[in-house]
This record gives sequence, structure tokens and C-alpha cells, in this order.
Amino acid sequence: MSIKDKLKIYLITYNRKDTLIRTFEQIFANNSPIKDFDITILNNHSDDGTDDVIKVYQDKFPNIEHIKHSVNIGGNANICRAFELSASCGYEYAWILCDDDIMDFSAWDELEMCINQKKDLICVSDYSFPNEKSKKNLANQIFQLAFVPANIFKTEYITDSIVSSMYECIYTMFPQTCLSTYLINNNKDICVLKKGIVINGCCYGLDHKDSSYTRGMQLDTIIERKSITNWILGYSNIITLLMDKHLAKNCIEAAIPYKDIYGSWTKFYEDLFVRYFNFVYFNYFYEIFKTLYKKRKLEFLNFVFLEYQKKIKSRLKILKISKIIKIYILLNR
Repeated sequence: MSIKDKLKIYLITYNRKDTLIRTFEQIFANNSPIKDFDITILNNHSDDGTDDVIKVYQDKFPNIEHIKHSVNIGGNANICRAFELSASCGYEYAWILCDDDIMDFSAWDELEMCINQKKDLICVSDYSFPNEKSKKNLANQIFQLAFVPANIFKTEYITDSIVSSMYECIYTMFPQTCLSTYLINNNKDICVLKKGIVINGCCYGLDHKDSSYTRGMQLDTIIERKSITNWILGYSNIITLLMDKHLAKNCIEAAIPYKDIYGSWTKFYEDLFVRYFNFVYFNYFYEIFKTLYKKRKLEFLNFVFLEYQKKIKSRLKILKISKIIKIYILLNR
């Protein structure tokens, strides 16, 4: 049986006609190994001419199925829908692509080998790994697999429980991570390619006017939880699915220094302090704070102390604030 008969491809899109064209040009290039694969496009009710672009390619490639939702169900719900459909697609593996991905198929032979070896999950991206050794590190793997197209997975693992959990975790921005955390919790076989096949193309060449996960939504219909969630809050929430809490903390250690997240711990502390360290959003602060190692908590305490020192002249007030935070840290190590 050929890889074409084992791998089903989904592509999610919403109002990104220009980047979709770029992605199509790569998928359907003459030398593309997936140009004849069964591909289903999940169109999130685009109104920018995306339908016309898809129609042009459908006329050339009959292997394209186009499903247009009657309404915009939201970007993360569209991810969940792709996983849900994969459960009954009839293929051994599935791959969910996005409308702005950039491909390099030079490592395709290695991917075919992994599929033939029946790996449970294959990571086909490598741009976030700091070095080759880190590809064997579970925390680094989870971080890279947070990128939806990095995952080629066995469809047998898309169970009722996994799909339900994904829909429930839409608020985190990482419903896809329900799968990788489940597989790691159950010691399944994850393979990371020596060379990645797909990278996130959102920062390459074409401008995204809106990259937020609430794009296309009316602001007055979005609950506070969803509107206030940023990358680190969502990621801190989703890694609580890991049974190994030490590993969960290592996931934060792997993510924060990455150049497209914060790049440094100082920048993270600054953002955490400004965004969530207040009475209004303190519950969100705690959700992040409890995923940190004690060393990072103490570093944040020192950062807070210095910030208040700049703003509050009374040394007594500073000491009181510092004492309260120290007690809080000790109680929540």
C-alpha cells in the first residue's frame, strides 16, 4: 500500500486568499509528493474570494474536496473539526495543514519510512528545536507539536474522549495539544524528522492583517476568558493535561526563551507583570505562575520588588508587598 493510501490531508482556511494561493502552489507543484493525495479543505466561511481560488484548483485537481462552513466557527473550532473528521476518514494517518504553511519536501523519504514503521505520531517541523539533541526532549517536542501542521498522527487515537477534550480546550488556543499530551502520558512512539517539512508561514513575505485566534468574531460576543488569553496563558493551561508535572514545568522552560514567544525570561516577567499581575486578572496570573519552577517564581518576585520600588517611595509598603508575595510563593511551590 502506498503512502497516498495511508495519509489523509486536511487544510483549514479563513480569509487568507493570498497565503492560500502560496500554499496551494507548493502542495500542487509538479514535484510535490502530495499533489495527488486526498485533500479536504475546511473553509471557515471565507468572504474574501477564497472560494474562487479553491474552485480554480478543484478544476485542475479532482482529489480536492471543499467543505465551506455555513458560519465562521472560529479558528480553533475549525482545527477541532479537522481532527473530528479524521476519526472516520478511513485512513491510517492524517495531517492538518494551514493556509499559510511553507513546505520543503526534501525529507519526504524519511516521513514515508516513519509511516511504514507505524509510528504513533510524527513531528514534521523542527524550527523550534534549539539543537539536534533537543529533538529527543519531550518538553521541546510538545512545544513544537503545538504547531498544528507539525503533527502527522494515527487516526485511531482520535477517540470520543480526545475530540471532546479538544472542543473543551478551544479557550486555551491549543486544542491540538490534547493529542500529543495524551500520547506522551501513555508512552506512545513519537518520531521527530531529522529535517522539517513544514514551517509556520505567517511571518514570511505576506502580511497578515489579523493573526489573532478571535479574528472574524464580534468583540461583544467574546467572553473575557477568551479575549484576555494570550499565548503563555493558553499554553500554561493546556500542559496541565500532562500527568508528569515536572515535565509540564519543563514545557514552560522550553517555550519562554524561544525567539517568537518571549526570547528571554525578563521579557516574560515584564509581560506577566503588566498583563496579569493585578486584582482584576490575578486568577489568570496564578494559572501561569503555578506552572513555573520555584527558581522562576523567585526571579519574578525580585522583578516585582524592583518594579514597586520604582513606583512606591514607602519602604514599609514595599516590604509588606514583598512579604505577601513570598508567602504566596511558599504556599504554592
